[in-house]
Amino acid sequence: MSCDAVSMGPTYLDPEHFHALARGAGDERTITALWRSERSWRLIVLRALLDSCAARPDATGPLASVAGAWQLLAEAHAADPAATEDVLAQPQVGIWAAHTLRRLLGDPDPSLPLWMDVGYLHALAAASAVRAGLSFDLDIPVRDGAAVLPTVGAASIRPDVSVVRARARAGQVELVSAARTIRCSAADPNWHAPIIVEADADGVELRVELHDRDVYRDLRGPSTPQPLSAAEIVRWRALLARAWELLVSQERDRAQAIAETLRSVVPVPRQARFRQLSASGAEAFGGVLLSEPDDAAQLAVTLVHESQHHKLGALSHLLTLVEGGGDIRYYAPWRDDPRPLAGLLQGAYAFVGITQFWRSHRHHAPSGERAAADFEFALWRRQTLGVLRVLAASGRLTGHGQRFVDTLYTELEACQTDPVPAAALDAACAVAVDHRAMWRGHNIRVDPADREALAAAWERRDPTAKAVVGRTVLAAPPEGLLDARAVLRRHLLVDPAAFGRLRAAPDEVGARVAGTTAADLALVAGDLDRARAGYLDELHEDASSVHGWVGLGLTQLDRPADPVTRALLGCPDLVLAVVDGLRSRGHRTVIPDPIELATWVGGLVTGQDLDSVDPAGWLAA
Repeated sequence: MSCDAVSMGPTYLDPEHFHALARGAGDERTITALWRSERSWRLIVLRALLDSCAARPDATGPLASVAGAWQLLAEAHAADPAATEDVLAQPQVGIWAAHTLRRLLGDPDPSLPLWMDVGYLHALAAASAVRAGLSFDLDIPVRDGAAVLPTVGAASIRPDVSVVRARARAGQVELVSAARTIRCSAADPNWHAPIIVEADADGVELRVELHDRDVYRDLRGPSTPQPLSAAEIVRWRALLARAWELLVSQERDRAQAIAETLRSVVPVPRQARFRQLSASGAEAFGGVLLSEPDDAAQLAVTLVHESQHHKLGALSHLLTLVEGGGDIRYYAPWRDDPRPLAGLLQGAYAFVGITQFWRSHRHHAPSGERAAADFEFALWRRQTLGVLRVLAASGRLTGHGQRFVDTLYTELEACQTDPVPAAALDAACAVAVDHRAMWRGHNIRVDPADREALAAAWERRDPTAKAVVGRTVLAAPPEGLLDARAVLRRHLLVDPAAFGRLRAAPDEVGARVAGTTAADLALVAGDLDRARAGYLDELHEDASSVHGWVGLGLTQLDRPADPVTRALLGCPDLVLAVVDGLRSRGHRTVIPDPIELATWVGGLVTGQDLDSVDPAGWLAA
């Protein structure tokens, strides 16, 4: 398997496959085409990595040369092409290749010798040779007490050992060091076979590996092994089985596409309820990083979410959909931070899939879960359509990108008239307005000169002050927990009894649901007077509290024309600019009356729509 002799196959996509992807779908044939393209991309990166190693005398340290490792990989491919292709197609191989190539091209990591990263190529060659049944000897690196043969297994090694020899003879495989010889078999307690999870629902099979030891399993960078306990493995098997049954029974075609795509799941520690962590990346097609979900439905929708990212990431390796935008950022209703346009498209594509999932699932959900499913559908069809409008009007899509977004828009627009109970619509409206207002207050910064002018105008109570001011957004804002009240609302919808327990101890809610307050509990429960008093107290303590200003506005969401509502939910950034301006002018009492200030700002922005589409991007500060 010399690089020059490998036939990479056609790297194009048929129009029918493009159209299927643009509808948020994509069948097994489409996924097969994407895998073919990803193979080409992976080999190109490997070729670049090998070429870069040639110029680095420190590339392999105590290990065999890159050429020697590649030769064994070529021999394995000749003996068993399918097995070697499977090894190279693993998601962690893409993460490793991209990470190591960045190091070779000038992104140093002084904490680790280069050969420790390059040496993963030797582990790939050894793993391929094991699966091909070859006899060989090849040294591989040890990282954080683990020696990994991808798809074959991993061994626990003493922490003072940095290299072991992988040796195979007549089907017997060992990892040899001066300290110990480990047999790669179930009989050796230091050997750990891959954790394979298989699920079958109505003839549709899912097979994934749970990665807990491979150093390149995490999209965020090399990470130490985190072995799963027996109980954790049992839970993951059960959750995947239930989620898979749900997906196959309700969205069979989508489930089949996911089965063709998904290769591995990387479990990470459980997060707070309704705040599951999941991630995937274009470098790791077929891999998902995932915290343990709350239930099967959450896992099912997360698999849909990440499969959308896989598809669009692979498509983006073939076609340019978005032109470069420099420092321009956009509002994304599923993120706390401003996003570049390419990231906005990725999110929109994922949430088209999520909307389609909830559109179907709400008709199958048990009676006790229907209200929550209606809410999720109402929320995400609204939020995602707004983002697609921004994308379509951005002027920064290529021809392919414009056709892609226009098709997505048509697909999502078709579900906007689906009947949804009024309670779900009201809850979705409250959450959408809340997040957008919180995002503005958390991320937008008014230019200093305009901030000072606003503060001076407020001191004069000037009703003709300039409302159009210069603004930028923070490129990397601090954590904001902008979803705090949405999490409380989900508690109420999914588990009213649990919400009742939260209400019984309002002073403790912040410790149980990060970012929330007793005023939030009252707001979500419908006790507007108590909520209003709580937010006013919060502003008395901290006049710069975005949470307090927006919460105060939400207490009168039913009065969108009121100047206070317009100011606090439409442009809280201007209210906060006045506060900051007053502080910079030496005022000790920043605002004598929050309602008076909000009324004044609201009078300057008479045309402010609480649900308007943001401008075509913001300049990042």
